Amino acid sequence: MENFSSYFLPERKIFLENISYEALRQNGAREKGKKLDSKDSIVAQLKLAGEGENKVPVGVRIIFNRRLTFEPEELFELSVSFGAELRFDPEKRDLVDWKSVNIAREFQIGFPVLFASLNARCTLLIAEITSAAGASPLIPLPSKRPMPNGG
Repeated sequence: MENFSSYFLPERKIFLENISYEALRQNGAREKGKKLDSKDSIVAQLKLAGEGENKVPVGVRIIFNRRLTFEPEELFELSVSFGAELRFDPEKRDLVDWKSVNIAREFQIGFPVLFASLNARCTLLIAEITSAAGASPLIPLPSKRPMPNGG
């Protein structure tokens, strides 16, 4: 889709959606050669307003998630999600059938600065959490291409 960002008003709301940190039990001696796995995902939701059959799209809600796990499973599991809410420009909203658009994929392409901001916020918070007990911060590299979930 061309000019995806032009369908939205310039104001946007960015928020922390969720943090999940679970310390895992150590099973005896720690194994050497642990692999840290970092997976990114994006979920997009069309926001509707109105009653019954008269619901109209008013915007989108995007959630960017980064999840860290170890293989073999030990130490901890960590998941951090940040989101953004974008409101449609009322003059352009009805030019597109939004139910047929893969909004998560279009967001990655059409909002590179906002996408980078959500990515950076997750990275920073993960670094702060993993260094809270005095260890060196983990700074995971972003996935090559986050997996869009939903549309």
